[in-house]
Amino acid sequence: MDNKDNDNQNGSFAVPDAGKRKYLSGSLKKESEDSDVKKSPVRRYLHTRTLQKDKSVVLETQLIDVNRVRDKGSAAPVTEEEVLIKVKGTGSSGNEQQKPGQLGGINNPVAEEADSGSALSQKAVQTLENIPRPEIHPELTEQAITEIREAGKTGSYTLLEPVAKGAESILYKAKAGSWTFCVKAIRNRWDGVLGNSKTRNNQEKLQDVSYSTKIRHLRNEYDVARALFNVQEEMPVVKVLYLRKVTRFGLELGYDLLMEYIQGHDLSDRNILKKLSVEDKIRLMYQAIQAVNYLHKRKLIHLDIKPSNFMLTRTGKVRLIDFGISVFCGFKGRSITGTTGYLSPEQVAKETLTEATDIFALGVTFAIFFGGKPLLQNQEELLQRSVRRDARFHLESGDVSAIADLPELSDKPQIAEIIRNCSILKRENRIQNCQNLLMQLHQAAKTYGLILE
Repeated sequence: MDNKDNDNQNGSFAVPDAGKRKYLSGSLKKESEDSDVKKSPVRRYLHTRTLQKDKSVVLETQLIDVNRVRDKGSAAPVTEEEVLIKVKGTGSSGNEQQKPGQLGGINNPVAEEADSGSALSQKAVQTLENIPRPEIHPELTEQAITEIREAGKTGSYTLLEPVAKGAESILYKAKAGSWTFCVKAIRNRWDGVLGNSKTRNNQEKLQDVSYSTKIRHLRNEYDVARALFNVQEEMPVVKVLYLRKVTRFGLELGYDLLMEYIQGHDLSDRNILKKLSVEDKIRLMYQAIQAVNYLHKRKLIHLDIKPSNFMLTRTGKVRLIDFGISVFCGFKGRSITGTTGYLSPEQVAKETLTEATDIFALGVTFAIFFGGKPLLQNQEELLQRSVRRDARFHLESGDVSAIADLPELSDKPQIAEIIRNCSILKRENRIQNCQNLLMQLHQAAKTYGLILE
């Protein structure tokens, strides 16, 4: 891909036709049948091999030095505003083992709704708890974390069965001693010959991403997670424990990233969202913002915010996962990094990335919570220079929101307006950071009798 665009040599941008803007949600307007303008085929001027090469650099980023992350995190001043906003109910492990009597609504009669805060209502928690599970795994203790890390060093753990498939890796349930955890595995072509029977044929099902890119993202995730890890406090993010190089007969077969096994569902599961009330979805919003704020306070941006990267545990807690393409605030990449449907104008234009970049994707994510859809973004079109030029125009002059429809918030217009303000195309006019977003959501929810803390 070109590192620089030559489309703006005259110093000005042409206003794109309404039907060609790539960020507005909903159906695009059709051009007039009498129009003399003919649509040109996508990327006709590039050779097929060139287009394929361009595709291969999408979702790439540079590595993060974990020591720099720690230095920046320790040096970041904590404002009085940050102290006032209490982070409640977002960090406990998704592996908590509840006794029947601990859940209101099962053995003890309690009110259906939570008294206050961002914790889900008892009715919602009971719904999550009643979803059939083959088994319940105990919460990882400090001893468990130590033992799993030792197992990672020696390779003395067993992969059980695949539990999820991502774009670049397969997630397996694994076991070391009496402890169950999760392994994110990537493999190269040698694994197809010499690999474990559990992994040997699974890698072919993944997207065509180079092995070197997969390694870069996995190492990046490990470095970021190490910088975020704090055994002394509850964390609203997944706990990553160890990165192991897998070899056999001296040949490298791939890498395993060992992490906690979160029992629950990701928030792209519409069957789960349908079971929750609007009030509980607002509580989910609040917890999700707190989880992203956990990164932002350490000068990191996630860069891949979407419903599937938020896990909802069986006890109603939201946990943020997948730091494979996370970067420092202020990073300027050479490629488009993120997931289509959630990309901000600055990501498409390959401009400097800030906290407001994650805010944009949060707005799209929240719109989906309340019946909306991802943005209309096509990967091949996003690689066109004309689309990047339009993105720069939107970034400087787009005063409209990328979010249109929020069907389930018709009776809560203040909440809907906050979500739209998250995804305003012009970055300066967006809600700028999680602290501001938390305060606005807190105030708006209060007008509807919902207290968030």
